[in-house]
Amino acid sequence: MAFITLVAYAADQGGTTRVLNHLANGFAEAGHRVAILYCTSAGQAPDLEDMPRPGVESHALADRRQRSRALGQIVTFLSYRRWLRKHRPDIVLATGNNINWFAALGVISAKTHARYYIKTTNPIVRQSDGAVAGRLRRAVYGLIFRRAAGVLTLSDAETTLLRKQFPAAGDRFHMVHNAYLTDAFAAPEREGRADGPILLLGAGRLTAQKRFDRLLRAFAAANPRDARLRIAGDGPQRAALAALAADLGVADRVEMIGYTPDMPAQMAAADLFVLSSDYEGLPAVVIEALASNLPVVSTDCFASARELLADLPGCATVERSTEALSDALRKWLEAPPPRTDLRRFALPYTTANAVASHLAAMGEGQDNHG
Repeated sequence: MAFITLVAYAADQGGTTRVLNHLANGFAEAGHRVAILYCTSAGQAPDLEDMPRPGVESHALADRRQRSRALGQIVTFLSYRRWLRKHRPDIVLATGNNINWFAALGVISAKTHARYYIKTTNPIVRQSDGAVAGRLRRAVYGLIFRRAAGVLTLSDAETTLLRKQFPAAGDRFHMVHNAYLTDAFAAPEREGRADGPILLLGAGRLTAQKRFDRLLRAFAAANPRDARLRIAGDGPQRAALAALAADLGVADRVEMIGYTPDMPAQMAAADLFVLSSDYEGLPAVVIEALASNLPVVSTDCFASARELLADLPGCATVERSTEALSDALRKWLEAPPPRTDLRRFALPYTTANAVASHLAAMGEGQDNHG
Protein backbone atom coordinates (compact mmCIF):
# COMPACT_ATOMS: atom_id res chain seq x y z
CA MET A 1 0.00 0.00 0.00
CA ALA A 2 1.15 3.54 -0.77
CA PHE A 3 1.76 6.58 1.39
CA ILE A 4 -0.42 9.25 -0.26
CA THR A 5 -0.06 12.94 0.62
CA LEU A 6 -2.69 15.47 -0.48
CA VAL A 7 -1.56 19.11 -0.65
CA ALA A 8 -4.01 22.02 -0.30
CA TYR A 9 -3.83 25.71 0.46
CA ALA A 10 -6.08 25.91 3.53
CA ALA A 11 -8.91 24.09 5.30
CA ASP A 12 -11.44 26.69 4.22
CA GLN A 13 -15.14 26.51 3.36
CA GLY A 14 -14.61 25.81 -0.33
CA GLY A 15 -15.60 22.68 -2.21
CA THR A 16 -11.98 21.69 -2.84
CA THR A 17 -11.40 21.21 0.89
CA ARG A 18 -14.44 18.99 1.27
CA VAL A 19 -13.52 16.89 -1.75
CA LEU A 20 -9.96 16.31 -0.57
CA ASN A 21 -11.19 15.22 2.86
CA HIS A 22 -13.63 12.74 1.31
CA LEU A 23 -10.83 11.40 -0.88
CA ALA A 24 -8.38 11.18 2.03
CA ASN A 25 -10.88 9.20 4.08
CA GLY A 26 -11.55 6.90 1.14
CA PHE A 27 -7.86 6.31 0.48
CA ALA A 28 -7.38 5.42 4.15
CA GLU A 29 -10.35 3.04 4.10
CA ALA A 30 -8.72 1.34 1.10
CA GLY A 31 -5.67 0.63 3.27
CA HIS A 32 -3.31 3.43 2.28
CA ARG A 33 -1.41 5.68 4.66
CA VAL A 34 -2.73 9.21 4.11
CA ALA A 35 -1.62 12.70 5.09
CA ILE A 36 -3.14 16.10 4.28
CA LEU A 37 -0.78 19.07 4.11
CA TYR A 38 -2.26 22.56 4.36
CA CYS A 39 -0.02 25.48 3.46
CA THR A 40 -1.50 27.61 6.21
CA SER A 41 -3.46 27.13 9.41
CA ALA A 42 -5.47 30.29 8.70
CA GLY A 43 -9.07 29.99 7.54
CA GLN A 44 -10.05 26.75 9.26
CA ALA A 45 -13.76 26.11 8.76
CA PRO A 46 -15.31 24.98 12.06
CA ASP A 47 -17.46 22.26 10.51
CA LEU A 48 -14.38 20.67 8.89
CA GLU A 49 -12.34 20.27 12.06
CA ASP A 50 -13.46 16.66 12.63
CA MET A 51 -13.88 15.71 8.98
CA PRO A 52 -10.73 13.61 8.46
CA ARG A 53 -11.32 10.11 9.82
CA PRO A 54 -9.04 8.78 12.59
CA GLY A 55 -5.77 7.68 11.04
CA VAL A 56 -5.64 10.43 8.41
CA GLU A 57 -2.78 12.75 9.33
CA SER A 58 -3.33 16.49 8.96
CA HIS A 59 -0.58 19.12 9.14
CA ALA A 60 -0.32 22.89 8.62
CA LEU A 61 3.04 23.82 7.13
CA ALA A 62 3.02 27.41 8.42
CA ASP A 63 0.90 30.07 10.07
CA ARG A 64 0.87 32.97 7.60
CA ARG A 65 -1.21 35.21 9.80
CA GLN A 66 1.98 36.46 11.49
CA ARG A 67 4.16 36.97 8.41
CA SER A 68 4.28 39.08 5.29
CA ARG A 69 2.91 37.37 2.19
CA ALA A 70 6.32 37.00 0.49
CA LEU A 71 8.08 35.74 3.61
CA GLY A 72 5.19 33.41 4.36
CA GLN A 73 5.43 31.82 0.91
CA ILE A 74 9.16 31.19 1.31
CA VAL A 75 8.79 29.75 4.81
CA THR A 76 5.91 27.53 3.72
CA PHE A 77 7.78 26.21 0.68
CA LEU A 78 10.89 25.35 2.71
CA SER A 79 8.75 23.66 5.35
CA TYR A 80 7.00 21.64 2.64
CA ARG A 81 10.26 20.51 1.09
CA ARG A 82 11.64 19.47 4.50
CA TRP A 83 8.45 17.53 5.18
CA LEU A 84 8.78 15.63 1.89
CA ARG A 85 12.40 14.73 2.58
CA LYS A 86 11.64 13.59 6.12
CA HIS A 87 8.44 11.60 5.53
CA ARG A 88 9.07 10.47 1.93
CA PRO A 89 5.54 9.83 0.63
CA ASP A 90 5.09 7.62 -2.41
CA ILE A 91 2.48 9.87 -4.03
CA VAL A 92 1.86 13.61 -3.77
CA LEU A 93 -1.52 14.82 -5.06
CA ALA A 94 -1.99 18.55 -5.64
CA THR A 95 -5.70 19.10 -5.07
CA GLY A 96 -6.43 22.24 -7.09
CA ASN A 97 -5.15 24.99 -9.36
CA ASN A 98 -4.21 27.29 -6.49
CA ILE A 99 -1.65 24.78 -5.20
CA ASN A 100 -0.47 22.93 -8.32
CA TRP A 101 2.77 24.78 -9.03
CA PHE A 102 3.70 24.83 -5.33
CA ALA A 103 3.15 21.09 -4.87
CA ALA A 104 4.96 20.19 -8.08
CA LEU A 105 8.03 22.39 -7.57
CA GLY A 106 8.37 21.11 -4.01
CA VAL A 107 8.53 17.51 -5.19
CA ILE A 108 10.94 18.38 -8.00
CA SER A 109 13.32 20.29 -5.72
CA ALA A 110 13.12 17.79 -2.84
CA LYS A 111 14.47 15.08 -5.17
CA THR A 112 12.68 12.22 -3.42
CA HIS A 113 11.20 9.12 -5.01
CA ALA A 114 7.67 10.55 -4.80
CA ARG A 115 5.64 10.72 -7.97
CA TYR A 116 3.32 13.69 -8.15
CA TYR A 117 -0.11 14.14 -9.66
CA ILE A 118 -1.85 17.42 -10.44
CA LYS A 119 -5.59 17.96 -10.43
CA THR A 120 -7.00 20.76 -12.57
CA THR A 121 -10.03 22.26 -10.84
CA ASN A 122 -10.33 25.41 -12.99
CA PRO A 123 -9.30 26.26 -16.55
CA ILE A 124 -5.52 26.54 -16.97
CA VAL A 125 -5.64 28.94 -19.92
CA ARG A 126 -8.17 31.74 -19.46
CA GLN A 127 -9.48 34.31 -21.89
CA SER A 128 -8.89 36.99 -19.26
CA ASP A 129 -5.12 36.35 -19.20
CA GLY A 130 -3.03 39.03 -20.87
CA ALA A 131 -0.42 38.08 -23.45
CA VAL A 132 2.50 37.97 -20.99
CA ALA A 133 0.53 36.28 -18.19
CA GLY A 134 -0.88 33.75 -20.63
CA ARG A 135 2.54 32.79 -21.98
CA LEU A 136 3.93 32.51 -18.45
CA ARG A 137 1.08 30.26 -17.30
CA ARG A 138 1.49 28.02 -20.33
CA ALA A 139 5.24 27.75 -19.77
CA VAL A 140 5.00 26.93 -16.05
CA TYR A 141 2.18 24.45 -16.48
CA GLY A 142 3.85 22.90 -19.50
CA LEU A 143 6.91 22.19 -17.34
CA ILE A 144 5.08 20.71 -14.37
CA PHE A 145 2.69 18.72 -16.59
CA ARG A 146 5.60 17.06 -18.40
CA ARG A 147 7.32 16.20 -15.11
CA ALA A 148 4.13 14.91 -13.47
CA ALA A 149 3.25 11.24 -13.22
CA GLY A 150 -0.25 12.28 -14.24
CA VAL A 151 -2.68 15.18 -14.56
CA LEU A 152 -6.18 14.47 -13.29
CA THR A 153 -9.02 16.26 -15.08
CA LEU A 154 -12.70 16.47 -14.15
CA SER A 155 -14.30 15.72 -17.52
CA ASP A 156 -13.56 14.21 -20.92
CA ALA A 157 -14.11 17.65 -22.47
CA GLU A 158 -11.40 19.14 -20.26
CA THR A 159 -9.03 16.27 -21.09
CA THR A 160 -9.51 16.90 -24.81
CA LEU A 161 -8.96 20.64 -24.37
CA LEU A 162 -5.77 20.25 -22.31
CA ARG A 163 -4.30 17.74 -24.76
CA LYS A 164 -4.72 20.35 -27.49
CA GLN A 165 -3.23 23.12 -25.33
CA PHE A 166 -0.31 21.03 -24.01
CA PRO A 167 0.43 18.40 -26.68
CA ALA A 168 3.86 17.54 -25.24
CA ALA A 169 2.13 16.25 -22.10
CA GLY A 170 -0.79 14.65 -23.91
CA ASP A 171 -0.34 11.19 -22.41
CA ARG A 172 -0.40 12.57 -18.85
CA PHE A 173 -4.08 13.58 -18.77
CA HIS A 174 -6.62 11.25 -17.15
CA MET A 175 -10.26 11.96 -16.30
CA VAL A 176 -11.41 11.21 -12.74
CA HIS A 177 -14.69 11.59 -10.91
CA ASN A 178 -14.53 14.04 -8.03
CA ALA A 179 -15.93 13.15 -4.60
CA TYR A 180 -18.91 15.49 -4.69
CA LEU A 181 -21.75 13.36 -3.32
CA THR A 182 -21.82 12.47 0.33
CA ASP A 183 -24.52 10.19 1.72
CA ALA A 184 -26.58 13.31 2.49
CA PHE A 185 -26.87 14.04 -1.23
CA ALA A 186 -26.82 10.50 -2.58
CA ALA A 187 -29.54 9.09 -0.33
CA PRO A 188 -32.62 11.33 -0.04
CA GLU A 189 -35.23 11.88 -2.70
CA ARG A 190 -36.24 15.49 -3.27
CA GLU A 191 -39.82 16.32 -2.39
CA GLY A 192 -42.10 18.02 -4.90
CA ARG A 193 -42.31 21.78 -5.18
CA ALA A 194 -43.76 23.36 -2.04
CA ASP A 195 -46.52 25.93 -2.12
CA GLY A 196 -45.41 29.54 -2.29
CA PRO A 197 -43.12 31.61 -4.53
CA ILE A 198 -40.67 29.85 -6.82
CA LEU A 199 -37.21 29.77 -5.21
CA LEU A 200 -34.03 30.19 -7.26
CA LEU A 201 -30.78 29.21 -5.55
CA GLY A 202 -27.18 30.30 -6.12
CA ALA A 203 -24.25 29.15 -3.99
CA GLY A 204 -20.52 29.73 -3.69
CA ARG A 205 -17.87 32.10 -2.44
CA LEU A 206 -18.86 35.71 -3.02
CA THR A 207 -15.88 36.51 -5.25
CA ALA A 208 -15.38 37.99 -8.71
CA GLN A 209 -15.06 34.55 -10.34
CA LYS A 210 -18.58 33.54 -9.32
CA ARG A 211 -20.23 36.63 -10.88
CA PHE A 212 -23.13 36.91 -8.46
CA ASP A 213 -23.48 40.45 -9.79
CA ARG A 214 -24.46 38.86 -13.11
CA LEU A 215 -26.97 36.65 -11.32
CA LEU A 216 -28.56 39.62 -9.54
CA ARG A 217 -28.79 41.64 -12.75
CA ALA A 218 -30.24 38.68 -14.66
CA PHE A 219 -32.78 38.03 -11.90
CA ALA A 220 -33.84 41.68 -11.90
CA ALA A 221 -34.06 41.79 -15.71
CA ALA A 222 -36.21 38.65 -15.77
CA ASN A 223 -38.62 40.59 -13.51
CA PRO A 224 -39.97 37.52 -11.69
CA ARG A 225 -42.62 39.04 -9.42
CA ASP A 226 -43.63 35.63 -8.07
CA ALA A 227 -40.09 34.30 -7.48
CA ARG A 228 -37.33 34.73 -4.93
CA LEU A 229 -33.55 34.35 -5.14
CA ARG A 230 -31.48 32.87 -2.32
CA ILE A 231 -27.67 33.09 -2.33
CA ALA A 232 -25.76 30.76 0.00
CA GLY A 233 -22.14 31.70 0.63
CA ASP A 234 -19.90 34.37 2.01
CA GLY A 235 -16.94 36.36 0.80
CA PRO A 236 -15.43 39.77 0.14
CA GLN A 237 -18.18 40.92 -2.25
CA ARG A 238 -21.09 40.45 0.15
CA ALA A 239 -21.63 44.12 0.99
CA ALA A 240 -21.31 45.19 -2.65
CA LEU A 241 -23.79 42.53 -3.76
CA ALA A 242 -26.30 43.56 -1.10
CA ALA A 243 -25.99 47.16 -2.29
CA LEU A 244 -26.46 46.06 -5.90
CA ALA A 245 -29.64 44.16 -5.01
CA ALA A 246 -30.99 47.34 -3.43
CA ASP A 247 -30.01 49.45 -6.46
CA LEU A 248 -31.76 46.98 -8.77
CA GLY A 249 -34.92 47.12 -6.69
CA VAL A 250 -34.94 43.40 -5.82
CA ALA A 251 -33.59 43.46 -2.26
CA ASP A 252 -36.99 42.41 -0.92
CA ARG A 253 -36.87 39.26 -3.08
CA VAL A 254 -33.21 38.34 -2.51
CA GLU A 255 -31.93 36.47 0.55
CA MET A 256 -28.19 36.36 1.27
CA ILE A 257 -27.92 33.69 3.95
CA GLY A 258 -24.14 33.44 4.22
CA TYR A 259 -22.16 30.23 4.49
CA THR A 260 -24.14 27.13 5.42
CA PRO A 261 -22.84 23.58 5.83
CA ASP A 262 -26.32 22.16 5.16
CA MET A 263 -26.55 22.48 1.39
CA PRO A 264 -28.77 19.38 1.03
CA ALA A 265 -31.53 21.26 2.85
CA GLN A 266 -31.04 24.34 0.64
CA MET A 267 -31.18 22.23 -2.52
CA ALA A 268 -34.32 20.45 -1.30
CA ALA A 269 -36.09 23.77 -0.71
CA ALA A 270 -35.25 25.27 -4.12
CA ASP A 271 -36.93 24.98 -7.52
CA LEU A 272 -33.97 25.93 -9.75
CA PHE A 273 -30.23 26.19 -9.23
CA VAL A 274 -28.43 28.96 -11.13
CA LEU A 275 -24.67 29.10 -11.77
CA SER A 276 -23.42 32.44 -13.09
CA SER A 277 -19.61 32.02 -12.94
CA ASP A 278 -17.03 33.18 -15.46
CA TYR A 279 -15.02 29.97 -15.09
CA GLU A 280 -15.10 26.70 -13.14
CA GLY A 281 -13.61 23.22 -13.28
CA LEU A 282 -16.55 20.90 -12.71
CA PRO A 283 -18.62 22.68 -10.05
CA ALA A 284 -19.65 20.53 -7.10
CA VAL A 285 -22.84 22.54 -6.72
CA VAL A 286 -24.07 21.46 -10.16
CA ILE A 287 -23.61 17.77 -9.32
CA GLU A 288 -25.21 18.30 -5.91
CA ALA A 289 -28.18 20.01 -7.54
CA LEU A 290 -28.71 17.16 -10.00
CA ALA A 291 -28.46 14.67 -7.13
CA SER A 292 -31.26 16.62 -5.46
CA ASN A 293 -33.40 16.43 -8.64
CA LEU A 294 -32.94 20.19 -8.89
CA PRO A 295 -32.70 21.52 -12.47
CA VAL A 296 -29.75 23.77 -13.34
CA VAL A 297 -29.36 26.83 -15.52
CA SER A 298 -25.65 27.57 -15.95
CA THR A 299 -23.35 29.81 -17.91
CA ASP A 300 -20.91 27.91 -20.13
CA CYS A 301 -18.25 28.39 -17.46
CA PHE A 302 -16.85 24.84 -17.42
CA ALA A 303 -15.67 22.64 -20.25
CA SER A 304 -18.36 19.99 -19.92
CA ALA A 305 -21.30 22.32 -19.18
CA ARG A 306 -23.16 21.78 -22.45
CA GLU A 307 -22.19 18.10 -22.56
CA LEU A 308 -23.57 17.53 -19.05
CA LEU A 309 -26.71 19.67 -19.11
CA ALA A 310 -27.78 19.88 -22.77
CA ASP A 311 -30.33 17.06 -22.81
CA LEU A 312 -31.49 17.16 -19.19
CA PRO A 313 -35.12 18.21 -18.60
CA GLY A 314 -35.43 21.71 -17.16
CA CYS A 315 -31.69 22.43 -17.53
CA ALA A 316 -29.90 24.87 -19.82
CA THR A 317 -26.44 26.22 -20.59
CA VAL A 318 -26.11 29.81 -21.82
CA GLU A 319 -23.42 32.28 -22.81
CA ARG A 320 -21.62 34.19 -20.07
CA SER A 321 -23.70 37.34 -20.29
CA THR A 322 -26.42 38.98 -18.24
CA GLU A 323 -28.74 39.06 -21.24
CA ALA A 324 -28.41 35.34 -22.00
CA LEU A 325 -28.85 34.37 -18.37
CA SER A 326 -31.88 36.62 -17.84
CA ASP A 327 -33.51 35.26 -21.00
CA ALA A 328 -33.01 31.68 -19.79
CA LEU A 329 -34.45 32.53 -16.36
CA ARG A 330 -37.44 34.27 -17.92
CA LYS A 331 -38.22 31.27 -20.13
CA TRP A 332 -37.85 28.85 -17.23
CA LEU A 333 -40.07 30.93 -14.94
CA GLU A 334 -42.78 31.26 -17.59
CA ALA A 335 -43.17 27.47 -17.73
CA PRO A 336 -41.48 25.67 -14.81
CA PRO A 337 -40.98 22.03 -15.85
CA PRO A 338 -42.49 19.14 -13.91
CA ARG A 339 -40.28 17.30 -11.47
CA THR A 340 -38.16 14.64 -13.16
CA ASP A 341 -35.37 12.22 -12.30
CA LEU A 342 -32.00 13.99 -12.57
CA ARG A 343 -30.25 12.03 -9.82
CA ARG A 344 -28.93 9.28 -12.06
CA PHE A 345 -26.74 11.79 -13.91
CA ALA A 346 -24.99 12.67 -10.64
CA LEU A 347 -24.44 9.18 -9.21
CA PRO A 348 -21.00 8.65 -10.83
CA TYR A 349 -19.75 11.33 -8.41
CA THR A 350 -20.28 9.37 -5.20
CA THR A 351 -17.30 9.20 -2.87
CA ALA A 352 -16.80 5.48 -3.55
CA ASN A 353 -16.61 6.00 -7.32
CA ALA A 354 -14.34 9.02 -6.89
CA VAL A 355 -11.89 7.17 -4.67
CA ALA A 356 -11.73 4.25 -7.11
CA SER A 357 -11.14 6.51 -10.12
CA HIS A 358 -8.41 8.51 -8.36
CA LEU A 359 -6.58 5.39 -7.18
CA ALA A 360 -6.77 3.87 -10.66
CA ALA A 361 -5.42 7.06 -12.27
CA MET A 362 -2.53 7.09 -9.77
CA GLY A 363 -1.63 3.46 -10.40
CA GLU A 364 -3.05 2.21 -7.10
CA GLY A 365 -6.32 0.68 -8.25
CA GLN A 366 -7.23 -2.98 -7.92
CA ASP A 367 -6.24 -3.67 -11.52
CA ASN A 368 -2.77 -2.29 -10.80
CA HIS A 369 -2.25 -4.72 -7.92
CA GLY A 370 -3.83 -7.81 -9.33
